[in-house]
Amino acid sequence: MKHWISSPNKLKYMDIKYNSDIPLAVVSELIGQIYQAGLNGHWADVMEQLRHITHSNKALFFLQKLNHPRPIGFEIKTNFDYDPLIWQEYLSRSLDDPYLQITGHLSEGESIYINDHLDVMSLVETDFYQRILLPMKSHYALGGCLVRDGVYESIYSINRGPDDPAYQKNDFDLIKLLTPHLSRAVQIYKDLTLYKYYSAISKSILDQSDKGLLVCDGEGRILLANVFANQELEGHHEIKIIRQHLTLAPSAYHRRLQQCLKQCVSQPYASGMQESIILKGHGGETFLITVAPLNQNSNFVDIDKPCCLVTLTKQNAVRWPTLMKEYGLTSKELLLIQAINRKKKLQQLTIEMGITYNTLATHLKAIYKKMGIHSRAELMVTLGLFR
Repeated sequence: MKHWISSPNKLKYMDIKYNSDIPLAVVSELIGQIYQAGLNGHWADVMEQLRHITHSNKALFFLQKLNHPRPIGFEIKTNFDYDPLIWQEYLSRSLDDPYLQITGHLSEGESIYINDHLDVMSLVETDFYQRILLPMKSHYALGGCLVRDGVYESIYSINRGPDDPAYQKNDFDLIKLLTPHLSRAVQIYKDLTLYKYYSAISKSILDQSDKGLLVCDGEGRILLANVFANQELEGHHEIKIIRQHLTLAPSAYHRRLQQCLKQCVSQPYASGMQESIILKGHGGETFLITVAPLNQNSNFVDIDKPCCLVTLTKQNAVRWPTLMKEYGLTSKELLLIQAINRKKKLQQLTIEMGITYNTLATHLKAIYKKMGIHSRAELMVTLGLFR
């Protein structure tokens, strides 16, 4: 059985209601700044601009590899002074953060207004609120999940204090517009600039060992490929290199790939364009193929023509019966886990399943308890053990 899925994720500004004091040009400039940060790592500039245009007291971003104590990327920008010891205490108690616990249900690219799901007033007498949230002026919170793949985790948020006005719907609409762009930019940052000593995309691509990375022009001609890609494509029946061109079978897949490549090379980086194709073959083997434009004027690209970054990720099917038996899951619980594994967002599932967000969250907590885990990130890690 084979199928392809296209997901351009194009966002139209006119679908969003803006605050009157945030001109469209300012939002467009911020989106461009977001993608530049994906290349140069200047997340502090992005967080400061985001904090400023949303009239927030704080904007925070982090990217961390799971099971590693130090984050790969971390920025916090505030309009007030705070005791660094408070922040150190927060880092040592971050698992107790009720805001972070709420974001544990999010999928990549999903946004949330924490106060819609948490009565902050019920926390004001707690030690965590008095010692950390109150002095850090964290009362109202908007944010989103940028990376959650079982290996890396990235979250961002903006805050207002208890004496500030609550965020409104148009503030949330702005965050929902920005989150997918931030997610793509962080993925770029993670894949291309994870090691800061890389000075060119050539070395970054050739050193990757857990996924196939290829640079292709608009016609599909391969300009650069890493060892993983060459090894995986050797003898592959559905993804081939023919006369130095990337080729998919059957022809419908290949036509779609050609369309993605041509669209991507014609787009600037700040457009946020990304296309995905899924090839599903026999034996549970799946290849996720993503195509994203590369800006040839970037310091990280040493190829003098418009090109795309093509990522090939090999995904083996989860042994669902084994997982179900191991943790005593019901058939409905298994369906929910499978939906999450397919990157389904909880808001989508509330519509598809006809139940409320809070009911879904309750079901997830029951699943987590059975599996001995506490978050979606741990769920993704556990699923990886059953592939």
